[in-house]
Amino acid sequence: EGLKTLVNLDKEWVRHGEGLSLYLRPFMIASENGVAAAPSTEYKFMIVMSPAFAYYKGDVRVIIASDYSRAADGGVGYAKAAGNYAASFYPNNLALAEGYQQIIWTDAASHQYLEEAGTMNIFVRIGDTLLTAPNNDRILNGVTRRSVLQLAKDAGVNIEERRISVKELNDAAENGTLKEIFGSGTAAVIVPIKGYKHKEFKYELPNLDDSYAERFKSALKDIQYNRASSARLY
Repeated sequence: EGLKTLVNLDKEWVRHGEGLSLYLRPFMIASENGVAAAPSTEYKFMIVMSPAFAYYKGDVRVIIASDYSRAADGGVGYAKAAGNYAASFYPNNLALAEGYQQIIWTDAASHQYLEEAGTMNIFVRIGDTLLTAPNNDRILNGVTRRSVLQLAKDAGVNIEERRISVKELNDAAENGTLKEIFGSGTAAVIVPIKGYKHKEFKYELPNLDDSYAERFKSALKDIQYNRASSARLY
């Protein structure tokens, strides 16, 4: 009820136009007095609201993590917890200093398998097959990720939810079968990745006339803007 009331109060702040929206972030913080390594008995519930523009602007290139980790087994990487963001700031600043906008995180144990791209779920297209990492306790089960998988299924695209190794990605890049990498998220929707670096290996993704990223982004936005029903998308 509080969310609905706030949206009604602040909806006029949103400019009309493609890609413009009202970003909503309900959250809680501990508010009990005291300093102790224990759960609080009191919490404050709040909602951050802000007019939003495109989350990423321009071409996005990424570094694949080989040293730093965003989340570990048995932790809270699957949740929207503030600490998950804090752990990414330092390595992300190192990536920015090299001219890269984001990091594709790998598993903390071996750094051999792709997990997330910054704050987004990750998709890889090898040939005409769409791959994405399976959900686990390190990866957010994003609604945009689930939407992309459903759209791909409806379109008859071959989908594989499984671990994707960095070696498999690099091998596909070298033999020419790597077609696309893109991230999906609530604010970002779908963000094509133009190139990546892993240690000393660099690769630029090809420009495609009919990319999965643009196809699914257009389909999602048609649903969000009430321009089409899912039955008429393809």
